[in-house]
Amino acid sequence: MANKNILKSIKDYKNQDEVWSYLLLKSKNLRLTRGNNLYLDIFLSDATGMIAGKIWDNAKEINDKIDIGMAVGVKAIVEEFNGRNQLNIEKIVKIDESEFDDKGFSWELLLPTTKKNVDQLWKNIQKAIANIENPFLKELVEKIYSHNKEDILKFPASMKLHHAFVGGFIEHIESVLKMGFAAIENYKVNKDLVVTGILLHDIGKLNELSGFPNNIYTDAGNFLGHITIGYSMIHNEIKKIKKFPKELALKIEHIILSHQGKYEYQSPKKPALPEAIIVHYLDELDARMNMYKQAVENDVGDNKWTSLSNYFRIPLYKESHKGDEKENAKEKK
Repeated sequence: MANKNILKSIKDYKNQDEVWSYLLLKSKNLRLTRGNNLYLDIFLSDATGMIAGKIWDNAKEINDKIDIGMAVGVKAIVEEFNGRNQLNIEKIVKIDESEFDDKGFSWELLLPTTKKNVDQLWKNIQKAIANIENPFLKELVEKIYSHNKEDILKFPASMKLHHAFVGGFIEHIESVLKMGFAAIENYKVNKDLVVTGILLHDIGKLNELSGFPNNIYTDAGNFLGHITIGYSMIHNEIKKIKKFPKELALKIEHIILSHQGKYEYQSPKKPALPEAIIVHYLDELDARMNMYKQAVENDVGDNKWTSLSNYFRIPLYKESHKGDEKENAKEKK
């Protein structure tokens, strides 16, 4: 007998639960079964995670009534498939914003959000900008950050790989920045170049992604990607700053173009400056550590090790993660 749970979060779903939930429609695709019958393959999310869903009946009719980025009410049975939960959806309906209060719904239920204090993250970053000594780099960063403050505070750092939540962009930048200060001191590199590179390396993501509630790739994101977009944003801003040194412009543009580190990661260049190498590896480290954290949090089993169903494709040790929630609670205050 299924266990009925009203308004249960994705992280609490258990096999054979009957659930009624408010969820965010992340993607939808009409597909054919082996018997040539249409079904709807969808992904749904809330503030606690993401889950796949299948709609077997009236798939075409339902597909025409629901759109990506829409808040939906779902009635479904949780089923396990290949070691992961998915939803066998019996009913799915659009929730209009005008009905939010009456239905006890708010966007906060659906949107994953940083557990850190965003205002404090912004203050930390502003302090770093104020300490940039090179006047050209300082003006460059100040202008880009002031023009894009609202998005910087709210945007995710990726669609789903790392820091894919409200405030994820600024959390990622501030985290890399903290590591950057240690690297600057240890390797005696150009402080202003490293700080500027860290602050601007992902700036193109503000146009690559749509942001929440749907957080999907924009047309520019699909056509160009965040590296090319970010390079254009920085190049255009540099042209507005009088007498910006040509070689300095080339160095900061190189850091942006090389920060992914590998051609197969859509990086037009590989790092050829010590400051570019630092930005690349610190960016990579912070992203991978967040992906580890997500993998552990999304693995609902009681085992000490996760399943293989994660980005790293290996079992990950879960015990090391237990103290993180207390640290995040401290930083939120």
